[in-house]
Amino acid sequence: MEARDLAAKHREAVFFGALLAVAVAGMLCRGVRAIAAEPLPHVSTVVAPSAGAAHDGESWFLREPSDLRPALFSDLSPVFFVAQRDGPMRDDSAGNAASGAGASTGPALTSGSPNSISGNPGASNVTIGSGWLGDYLGINRNGWRFAGLNITDANGLSGGLVPGWTSDSLTIADISIDTAEAMGWENGQIGMEFLYYSGGPVNSDAGTVMGYNSLDVVPPDNRAELYQLWYLHKFLNDRLLIRIGKTVTTYDFNNVVRTIPYGDTAYDIAAVSSLIFTPLYISPTQLGVVPGYYNSVVGVTTTLIPFKDTYINYGLYDGNLANGRQTGLEGPHFNGYALHMVEVGCNWTIGARQLPGKFGAGYWAQTGELQAPSGSVDGAQGMYFFGSQRLFYEHPGESNEGMSMFYQFAATDSDFVETHRYFGFGLTYFGPLPGRDGDSAGWGLAYGQMNDNPAADLGADEVILSWYYQWMVSPNCFLQPNLTYIPNPAAALDIPGAFPITLRAILLF
Repeated sequence: MEARDLAAKHREAVFFGALLAVAVAGMLCRGVRAIAAEPLPHVSTVVAPSAGAAHDGESWFLREPSDLRPALFSDLSPVFFVAQRDGPMRDDSAGNAASGAGASTGPALTSGSPNSISGNPGASNVTIGSGWLGDYLGINRNGWRFAGLNITDANGLSGGLVPGWTSDSLTIADISIDTAEAMGWENGQIGMEFLYYSGGPVNSDAGTVMGYNSLDVVPPDNRAELYQLWYLHKFLNDRLLIRIGKTVTTYDFNNVVRTIPYGDTAYDIAAVSSLIFTPLYISPTQLGVVPGYYNSVVGVTTTLIPFKDTYINYGLYDGNLANGRQTGLEGPHFNGYALHMVEVGCNWTIGARQLPGKFGAGYWAQTGELQAPSGSVDGAQGMYFFGSQRLFYEHPGESNEGMSMFYQFAATDSDFVETHRYFGFGLTYFGPLPGRDGDSAGWGLAYGQMNDNPAADLGADEVILSWYYQWMVSPNCFLQPNLTYIPNPAAALDIPGAFPITLRAILLF
């Protein structure tokens, strides 16, 4: 066992060191883009207008999945990203794009329809916030961007294990640096985030295994941590991207909330759904193994775009979350515990109205000896797939109003994991009320089959039904009431059905 652990450590160190050397070499070699003679055919550049002279001449790059009309880009969330940006968009016609909250269209390409944002951007967005505070403080210039968010919940629970009221609050401060503009290093970006959370036992009071509230964390319930610290470098005219450092794996893997992760620069991300339950952001079959919000982890993420509208992601990460460590609060460990993740995906459009859709599938493998309820097991593995599809536009070519759907499936047979099979489905309507194009309403279902090992002492399965309405109070403020029903909480046998009511407030800065 000791020899095997030493061999595993050696392989991890060699691989990690090789990728680090590639990233550093690319950062220092400004001519790396000459390797690929032709850029991706679906990248175009527009110069976006801005409200102030300080922001004139920003360059906005658009990855066009097809020759869609501009108003129809709203579902393709990672399609749009920003380069050479001194601050957030200020064009009011961009709706949420002006706030940086989650729209994917630039001011010169929008019809005026804002988009909903993720119910937990800290779990699904590489960069967050609107940047208005950084503008006000004079930070957002010369390649620097300061932004962030605060999400605060009040939860009233009937039934479950401990009926009553709980609350929680999350604050994330985000700093990103365009190295070309700030330091003269081409094709690079640095990202860092600081997280502070304070809350009560929201999910455990309800007795849910999968989690009805994605904001909740395991103890310590009050935590302050370095959430992200990474360097991203782009090679081969953006066909190859490597990010190294402390990151959140759910940004790049099994992320149904956004579309295809073409890159990790400061783009704005629209939400396929704004549901708040945990399975939307991390599969229950990966809980305790795959790092996500709030337990970030050190590792390397590689994205390859071999063909238009396709991608391949591979990640190698410190796997000590499965070893019982709170990786979000700690530095890296190289002790034989490693997590490998791979995902492939594509997107498309359907019909004369060019309805966009996406699909992704992935596999993960955890190494090391894990302590399951029935005893130790050697590693864990699992698979998943997900997708979404725009169903219709209420006013094609004019606005984002209309309906979309998403679906998820995941499986594992590891005794270390509490949920062995998972299926999720949801519907979202954008602009559900006249004159409220910035709002969205949605419904979602999460169903999980639990680990049937008697030592796990779990219920047979669990169902979470959730409804929400997201109200855009202003471009930087959203209120979101949520109704949830869990008829069979599975944390133990014979738990009464739980009915939580949640009011979530999201403030972007």
